[in-house]
Amino acid sequence: MDILTTRYERIDMSEKPKKFEKKNVLYLVIAGLALVIIILLASWVITSNNSGATTKETGTTAKVSSSTSSSSTIKYVEGKDYTVKYSNDGIVDKADVNEAMTATGVNNYDDDMDTSSDGGNFAKIEIFYNKSENVIVQKLYKNGYKNNEPTMINAYDLSKKKMVDGNIGRLYYDNQPLVYTWTNNTVK
Repeated sequence: MDILTTRYERIDMSEKPKKFEKKNVLYLVIAGLALVIIILLASWVITSNNSGATTKETGTTAKVSSSTSSSSTIKYVEGKDYTVKYSNDGIVDKADVNEAMTATGVNNYDDDMDTSSDGGNFAKIEIFYNKSENVIVQKLYKNGYKNNEPTMINAYDLSKKKMVDGNIGRLYYDNQPLVYTWTNNTVK
């Protein structure tokens, strides 16, 4: 047997093959579990995208319908689809404005934006307060309105808690403070 003359030759001979340590097994198990989770998530995403539901996006509003049901769900988001601005400080209580909107049915934003034949299809709603008559006047503008003329005008008497009957003339709202504005942001 030859005598090892260099130090490097002695080091190479004294090293034993490394054992497979428990720490390495743990790392392999964790990596395997991570791989399984990634595969499961990917298959779930693919399956959910092909589940028969269709999504039609118009602007920032998404209408989602399922092929298994005939109903559709519409969810409009304030700030994206529509804007609400109260400017009633010191003029009329916000609760009175909301009461008038509820009584006349113009505070359902999903219906106000609905373009179907039975929907509101509004582009803008302006509400004025006539202090001398204690009346809330609503000017409703349908999509496609021209010359800044409202499509419809409603009035709600806060004292009598009912709609004002008959023609709502300009005296009800001209030179009266604008206390609320709703704007449909999806109208081009």
